[in-house]
Amino acid sequence: MKITLTGDSLFSSRNLNKRIEKNICSFLQESDAVFTNAEFCTPKNQTAPAAGRGYVTAVRENRLDELKKLGFNLVNFANNHTGDFGVQGIMDTIHAAEARDLDSIGLGRSLDEANQPRFLDTESGRVAVVAASATRSEIFLASNGGNGVPARPGLNPLRWEQIYVVPAADFDNLKKINNRLGLSESIDVGTEIERWEPLPADEIYVGSMYQDKIHFKKGKDYQVRTTLNLADAAALIKQVRDAKNRANFTIFSLHTHEGLNENWYADKPADFVREIARQAIDAGADVVIGHGAHFLRGIELYHGKPIFYNLGSFLMEFEAGESIIPPEMYEAYQLPDSSLPFVLHRKRAYNNGKLAGFNSKRIFSAGLALQIDFVDGKAEYRLLPLDLQMDAPDSLKRGIPKIASKDFTAKTIQRMQMLSNSFETKVSFEYKTGKLKLEKINFC
Repeated sequence: MKITLTGDSLFSSRNLNKRIEKNICSFLQESDAVFTNAEFCTPKNQTAPAAGRGYVTAVRENRLDELKKLGFNLVNFANNHTGDFGVQGIMDTIHAAEARDLDSIGLGRSLDEANQPRFLDTESGRVAVVAASATRSEIFLASNGGNGVPARPGLNPLRWEQIYVVPAADFDNLKKINNRLGLSESIDVGTEIERWEPLPADEIYVGSMYQDKIHFKKGKDYQVRTTLNLADAAALIKQVRDAKNRANFTIFSLHTHEGLNENWYADKPADFVREIARQAIDAGADVVIGHGAHFLRGIELYHGKPIFYNLGSFLMEFEAGESIIPPEMYEAYQLPDSSLPFVLHRKRAYNNGKLAGFNSKRIFSAGLALQIDFVDGKAEYRLLPLDLQMDAPDSLKRGIPKIASKDFTAKTIQRMQMLSNSFETKVSFEYKTGKLKLEKINFC
């Protein structure tokens, strides 16, 4: 059985199967199961956007046909753009996927539905996917019905919390600032009236009780500590175990922008990501794939199974196509709400005439298509390194993948090895065959 996995697909143009290099299309289509993350929602014309979303990624539902033509038959929809058009937009996306015989992986009309594994039966075997989103999961999460209240459509969440640990002297200074601003009284009174559980003596909230607040803890050194929502994690692991017993090959998919120290563009993932990835392997997942960051993060070989902390993007087309742009999206970039699409895209792509943002750094052009040949319980891996051409002079080519050159591939693999060192994993790659070999490094 062959399974091909890719990262984020963000696009809105048409006829991709005729415009993407044939060798890439063939690489996808020779597999039984082909996975990507749809970094967008598909609202209907009459569905309004959710409030306060800023940058949205939404396309009309016929763009899902483009993924089908390329060979994708496993599409994840649980990500930080799931609810850009609210609950109705989520239902629109579910209906659009189902109309094309695609499971709306990671989404559901209820939490139970969003949480359950999705299966693909192929001639060579059965593939299962358990999927969740960490990024923005607290905003778009599904719920179950009860007490006369209907279920809420949404995504399968992996919520998490961050705590900032600081030494005693800084902690005491924060308490003084909190007191002088009157914030500690606000939090104390709010906690008493709302009957919330008070924090321990060595922890404080700084900020507004009802808006944004930051959680600090007294410690020996500085640290950004991330912790999993135990209920969400337990629910996910339960489904991984179930999937393992009902499929030949099990994928755990996590949408996560989060990096070390709250940096979405850090090379290392946040600690909670590594924690849940390892738990998924322990529960029976054959591979863990991360997506969302739009660039590659390292690989960890854990108990003989690979964790790809981020596969980068497969498609990252901002400037072409016909994405849906609400007036508020222009306002978020300090543009008149009557602006034209190219004005917004140019502002994001250029700074004083030079490429900026995603277009200025080659790491955002590096993506990987991972092929797994799974036979008799053993897996062999092949990579197709991609170049998304984010810095191409022709803006209509930016974000469309081509096969990476030998030089760009060498730089990509070198970077992957550097990023994987901290996970004690050696990455070996044969350019001619695409064969990927992963080995545990023994530093002793």
